[in-house]
Amino acid sequence: MKKMSNKKTTRTEKDSLGTVKIPKTAYYGTTTQRALNNFQISGLHAPRIFLESLGIVKLAAAETNTSLGLIKKTHGKAVKKACEEFIQEKFEKEFILDVFQAGAGTSYNMNANEIIANRANEILKAPKGSYKFIHPNNHVNMGQSTNDVIPTATRIAILFSMPELLKAIHELEKTFAQKAKKYAKTTKVGRTHLQDAVPVTFGLIFDAYREALKKSRELIAQSSQKMQVLGIGGTALGTGINAHPKYRNLMIKNLTKSTGIKFTSAKNLTEALNSMNDFMILSSSLKSLATDLLNISETFKIMATGPKAGLREIILPPVQPGSSIMPGKVNPSIIEALEMICIQVSGNDKCTEMSAQKSQFELNIFCPLIMHNILQSMKILTNGINMFNDLCLKKMEVNEEVVKMEFEKSLCTATELVPKIGYAQTSEIVKSALKNKTTIKEELKKRKL
Repeated sequence: MKKMSNKKTTRTEKDSLGTVKIPKTAYYGTTTQRALNNFQISGLHAPRIFLESLGIVKLAAAETNTSLGLIKKTHGKAVKKACEEFIQEKFEKEFILDVFQAGAGTSYNMNANEIIANRANEILKAPKGSYKFIHPNNHVNMGQSTNDVIPTATRIAILFSMPELLKAIHELEKTFAQKAKKYAKTTKVGRTHLQDAVPVTFGLIFDAYREALKKSRELIAQSSQKMQVLGIGGTALGTGINAHPKYRNLMIKNLTKSTGIKFTSAKNLTEALNSMNDFMILSSSLKSLATDLLNISETFKIMATGPKAGLREIILPPVQPGSSIMPGKVNPSIIEALEMICIQVSGNDKCTEMSAQKSQFELNIFCPLIMHNILQSMKILTNGINMFNDLCLKKMEVNEEVVKMEFEKSLCTATELVPKIGYAQTSEIVKSALKNKTTIKEELKKRKL
């Protein structure tokens, strides 16, 4: 009979609360393990873009502290290599804490500190958990606090995600512009209050959608500029405590160099760490975009009702069967998915707004939730817009035969008579046409007008 191995699968580390057993092969340490034990909530983890951004902050700090002579060059070199590997997502499986965790993101910050410290010690030929050369707090976190690290990493992650979102919106604008040009002279029944109103062209309608999207894109881009102002160097409460006098400016310089994004330091570091209004404003601009998309989606769904008994003004491309029980039924599936995305974005915005209201005294503790909400909104909007553009709008066609037929029998041209014969007489003509089931033109002929 084969004997079971007695080889230990865990190691024991000690912190201020006592001892903690950690998987022997893990690069994380006590704070991460305690967070894993405490917060098994949603299964939602930080996105990769945030992990990368957090690693960039740690790398910039290592470069800054090494250049200031606060870390030995050999040790600094090991820390920088560990940071680079962290940025390259070699430790993605070690960065698995739940979004819902202890406030401010201390667990996220220490998760990164512990991984980088253990990897740096490994590079320096010391075992994991020994912290013989590099300590998570003393070296990797030098000159930093969760208070300034997590908001800074979040800002960087947002700016990294921004180009794809802006590009997706711009491409959608271009498709609407193409549709506006194609159907510039196709006249339909315009509606207000869901009732027939006045004639309008599809060209005007599609161009209006383009313009609304453009305004939202510009608002998002404008709001994102606030993300380039960082509170890094403020450490705890914006005091700059435990940071070298030159640390703050050198960090801004190193972050600008490593990301290619022009960063500046906040004028008031305490305000930068206490107020989450910049994030709230950006989130609100994302909700503005979601509102535009919801308005477009609702109208498209109504215009596409049918295929025989509805308005049938536009024809949406079929993408999948629409029912498990009704054969041949096809739904506006792409639009439905887009609506779900927009409603989620609206919910994320409300959550971000409420989180921004929770800046008690000198700190806002809801940073992990704000990070999750905004980055999720940006991701699903980007993917959702591309989906809608590629799988729906580009292939959407106006049902010109039906549109012409419905327009000719409608009464929407009556408004144009008002300057000629007055409101009262026009109203009588409309009532008569409805009663007699005739057209405006036929009623005018009867009256020899």
